[in-house]
Formats: sequence, C-alpha cells, structure tokens
Amino acid sequence: MQRIGIVTGAGGSMIPQAAAAGLDTYVTGEGQHWTFFDAEELGLNVFYAGHYATETVGVTALAEHLYKKFDLPWVFLDHPTGL
Repeated sequence: MQRIGIVTGAGGSMIPQAAAAGLDTYVTGEGQHWTFFDAEELGLNVFYAGHYATETVGVTALAEHLYKKFDLPWVFLDHPTGL
C-alpha cells in the first residue's frame, strides 16, 4: 500500500474516482455489492470498515477541535447501528 484514500460513510460508489486519483487502497464505510467488482477490476484494495464506525471518528475530532478553539462544551451520544 502506497497511496491510501479515506471517505467516511457510504463511499463505495466513489471507487472509480479513487482509482483515477492514483490510489492503490481505499477505505470507506460501506458500498453496494457490485462496488467490490469495480475495485477488483481497477486493481484497487478496498476496505469497508462500517458506515457508523467511519463517521464517528471525524465528528468527535471536530467536536474536540471546536472545544479547544472556542471553549465549546460537547457531548457525543454514541448509538452504534452495527452498520
């Protein structure tokens, strides 16, 4: 793995764009079944890491950043969906 791209949530439909950008590995939350075959044909490694799991990292990082910059208190209500 040399060039890795990450799109949170449901980024499976962006596999052609990931390959066109020169990525060899692509991490996203979820994709439709056929997106696996797109990735295979394009020679792209793809990891479907879970929709919820990939989105919560960014949301909590943004909340922490806003807290540090503007002293905004925040609470993250974790409600895993299993997706």
